[in-house]
Amino acid sequence: MARARCDRDILTDGRTIVRFLLAAGLAAPLLGAILGTAVAAAIFGQPAWPSFVRWFCSNALGFVIFTPFFKAVFDGSYARALESQSRTDLLRGIAMFAAHAGVTLIVFGQSRMPLLFLPFPTLLLLSFGLGRLATQAGVMMVAVIGAIALIHHGGPMTILHQDMAFEVVCFQLYLAVLLCTALPVATIVASRAEARTLLAEREELLRLVMAHSPDAIIGLDGAGVCRWADGPVYDYLGLDPDTLVGLPIDAVVARAGLALGQLYRETVRGHDGLRTVELRPAGQAHLTLEASLRIAPHDPGQMVGSVITLRDITVRKAREMAISRRIETDDLTGVFNRAGFRQRLARAIETADDMPDRRLTLALIDVDHFKAINDTHGHAAGDAALVEIARRLMTGTREADVVGRLSGDEFAILFRCGVEAARAICDRIVRLVAAEPIVTAGNVVVLASISCGLAELRPGMSREALFDGADLALYEAKRAGRNAVRAVA
Repeated sequence: MARARCDRDILTDGRTIVRFLLAAGLAAPLLGAILGTAVAAAIFGQPAWPSFVRWFCSNALGFVIFTPFFKAVFDGSYARALESQSRTDLLRGIAMFAAHAGVTLIVFGQSRMPLLFLPFPTLLLLSFGLGRLATQAGVMMVAVIGAIALIHHGGPMTILHQDMAFEVVCFQLYLAVLLCTALPVATIVASRAEARTLLAEREELLRLVMAHSPDAIIGLDGAGVCRWADGPVYDYLGLDPDTLVGLPIDAVVARAGLALGQLYRETVRGHDGLRTVELRPAGQAHLTLEASLRIAPHDPGQMVGSVITLRDITVRKAREMAISRRIETDDLTGVFNRAGFRQRLARAIETADDMPDRRLTLALIDVDHFKAINDTHGHAAGDAALVEIARRLMTGTREADVVGRLSGDEFAILFRCGVEAARAICDRIVRLVAAEPIVTAGNVVVLASISCGLAELRPGMSREALFDGADLALYEAKRAGRNAVRAVA
């Protein structure tokens, strides 16, 4: 599209202007001057050098001055320009051309004062107000009025008191200066107008894209102040985008309920370019958002700005959690399997290291004489017994506690409390398991009991040491007769 525009208009930018001047002001006149000089010398016997200068100057100035105007006339540029103008724009253009024509008539209608500078301001006014085509037409207006004055031996050029040929060359030089002065201005103005139009079109397209985008976008300047917000901001944060504009990042974070303040500061400090976190906005607990913070390109020591993008990943997160839950869940009992339990234990230990006041206690649990249940009543009854015991473990624990099946008949519970509170809970669970049969099928009634060993996490204790302590306490419970709870001293 841009290429087609350049092919149609020869004076739309600096590069095409230079090409035009080289072709119309140098190459073509040079060829014409050589041919004209040769013909004049052969037929009329005129001297070569003066003849060459006259031919070259007249051709060069004629091509430079008249070619842009007549090309625009013949390719329909003026017709298209007139059709695209409103009535108001047409009247304004007519008034500006009338002013330019009036000034030009004043300049060339007298022969006493060299007022050749006066058409420049009105021509520049046409350049700024109407563009390149108006500039070319304005120069042609000066050319026509000035030529008529020269034909009648009038106008400022007659002050030179030279022959007609010299005055014509000087007039052509004047027109060339006039055109080459005003045309670059018109080109720059037109280029900037096209750039503004293109920018406005792209802004409108971007606004349309963001309005229908599934992502909410918050733009911040280099100082961390929100300059614009678009997309489903209200759906994600419950806030009108306009209420965020003008707020610093801390106020945006506070109003939106987003945990992004520290992330923003770390990203700006480290200039990492892009960071992503998952979060739940305040008042929108049913949503899970993925927040991406990207730093805009910047010069050394200076940040241009940053963009926060919010994407709804609720469905994806639910799917991931369901898959993760299936991977980490014991197929038989429905509690966490060995891998799932150990992962949560490791995470809890890391958190406890950062928060020394948070207490954790591990309970290892064995079903007493479980092999006898399998041998006597069969594996189906044994599986039913494990399912029921797991259910009673879940019933006897709190929501914050984690229950897992480590292997066969070995279970574990992670308590988020000290050993004293955990022991009280385990005593209640032991009584709950032993109180009623765990399997009843027809005449088959299976009773069972469990043994528990407890160990509390101490500062600096590893996961292996914690397991060893709980395992030692479990051994003590079994040695004490089973159906009991023991804790590491």
